[in-house]
Amino acid sequence: MIVSSQQIQVVLRLYGARQIKGPQEQRSPAEAQVVREEGADRAELSEEALFYQEARKAVQEAPDVREERVREIKEALVKGTYAVPAETVAEKMLGRLLVDRRI
Repeated sequence: MIVSSQQIQVVLRLYGARQIKGPQEQRSPAEAQVVREEGADRAELSEEALFYQEARKAVQEAPDVREERVREIKEALVKGTYAVPAETVAEKMLGRLLVDRRI
């Protein structure tokens, strides 16, 4: 997986908490926010932040390797039937080039 600088900035904004001075202060919809109430801190997460939190948990729980897919590819390689379309290879190469230039 390729992680872009923009994606990193979004995550940093989501998980970077900031102090709120008063109830009238505007809250950013994509930021986690910390509110001080009667000597205790409380975090309020936006809907978007909660969605990213759930997605992050799902990704962490998913296996790193799809064993069945690896087995299928190994079998195809042994049989000599594994082929990747040239368009797919070119698309991946160009995509990686563009990401590398942006970073």
